[in-house]
Amino acid sequence: ETRTRRIAALFRGVKKEVFEQTARDIPLVAGAVEAVVGLRRRGYCVGIVTDSFHVASTIVRKRVFADFSLANVLEFRHDRATGVVTLAPTLRSGGRGRRAYDKLNALRFLVKRMGVTPRKVLAVGDGDNDVGMMRAAGMSVAFQPKSERVSRAAKHIVHNRLDEILAFAP
Repeated sequence: ETRTRRIAALFRGVKKEVFEQTARDIPLVAGAVEAVVGLRRRGYCVGIVTDSFHVASTIVRKRVFADFSLANVLEFRHDRATGVVTLAPTLRSGGRGRRAYDKLNALRFLVKRMGVTPRKVLAVGDGDNDVGMMRAAGMSVAFQPKSERVSRAAKHIVHNRLDEILAFAP
């Protein structure tokens, strides 16, 4: 939470178009589009849950054909970042402590909203901020995990292309 606010402050004065162009130009992970399209063909609702900024996640969501994205909202005034961020309410528990701001909270929000159980969720993650979500999901895949903790939280591990997760999606 503090880290996200510090990062947002660094962007103060940056034009919105810079964020948008960067999100359009950044190379996608190999197999990202194929993974999302493959999951959607199997009936999955696919989303991006990130602690990054909505201005970029929305563009990436469209590039990979995902159904939705949940992200923090970087404030803009006159098309320039103010340095202020509104933390994604779906990542917040309303409480305090370690789990007050966590992707597990997003999973809880989404299953309630979609009327499914966590058992029906396929969670894919790479960082420590994904661990709670991955442990709660019925199926979890660590994609190019950044730590041993992430690897241990996952039921499966994929190291190369993102579409390799399709092997674990019924």
